[in-house]
Amino acid sequence: MNYYRNPLLDKDAPDPFMTYDPVTGYYYALHTNYNKVEIFRSKTAFDILKSESKIVYTSDNNDGNYNSFWAPEMHKAPDGRWYIYTSAMIIPDGWCPRIFVLGSKTDDPFGEWEYKGRPFMDEFSIDPTVYTDKNGKQYMCCSKVQKPDGQVLVITELKNPYTPGEKSAVIAKAEYDWELVPPYGKGWAINEGPFFVEKDGRLYIIYSGNGCWSKDYCLAVLEYVGGDMCDKNSWVKHNKPVFTHGNGVFGPGHASFFKSPDNSELWCVYHVLKDENPSNQCAPRCFCIQPFYFDENSFPKYQHPVGFDKELKAPSGEGKI
Repeated sequence: MNYYRNPLLDKDAPDPFMTYDPVTGYYYALHTNYNKVEIFRSKTAFDILKSESKIVYTSDNNDGNYNSFWAPEMHKAPDGRWYIYTSAMIIPDGWCPRIFVLGSKTDDPFGEWEYKGRPFMDEFSIDPTVYTDKNGKQYMCCSKVQKPDGQVLVITELKNPYTPGEKSAVIAKAEYDWELVPPYGKGWAINEGPFFVEKDGRLYIIYSGNGCWSKDYCLAVLEYVGGDMCDKNSWVKHNKPVFTHGNGVFGPGHASFFKSPDNSELWCVYHVLKDENPSNQCAPRCFCIQPFYFDENSFPKYQHPVGFDKELKAPSGEGKI
């Protein structure tokens, strides 16, 4: 049995994403890497950032994407191909992030990739994630800026993995004290970093509230209650966070989730601050993983990040599949 401790890499690796592919038997990971999109893979979870990697995209004058490739995620579509969703600045050294999509040329996520375009040409948009329902219909959720509400969560139907459809709706905005920055103030209002999680027939979007540079950055829950996915009335925001700082670890957030190799466990992938009170908004953030738990009603339990001194077992089934 393999054991590990967080963080998986004691360097800046924010906005982490990780998945396990039972077809290849590899874990795959990405994180914000500023001027490149890089895929990491490993047969063991704790080595994911120390094994092998492949750069699949860099700043490209032809495509008009420059640096600040934030929060990349990689999802398999109904067509059997993989797609990477991330964002970039559209002018050099400018503040104008837009989402763009890369597509794998084959069903091998460690193979060749190609640029597919920008779903939202004229809108500040970051932190894209994708959900595929049981009928193969896909939806993208991301964070956009909407005055006067700050960063809000928007869900959009997709015609195909890289083209938006007609339906779209704002489904969440920062409204509770713990979502505001500075903590419990009236500065920024931030909902970002969404990720779809299903448990026993319940569908959630677990998102980040507050600011990534704050010790009070946290995870909270939107729940789908039925109806049109692109209707704000189909989603209910729960009024308390479910994952907050503790055990000497601060600012846990921007999570993604993956199933263990034997499909029996759900794991949370998140970043944390190295210091309780960092001096700037670009403070280093470390890549961490741990099991994620639900209560008897299949609702996320209130949890804290594990301390850096705690040994954790590898995901269930690792090395046996």
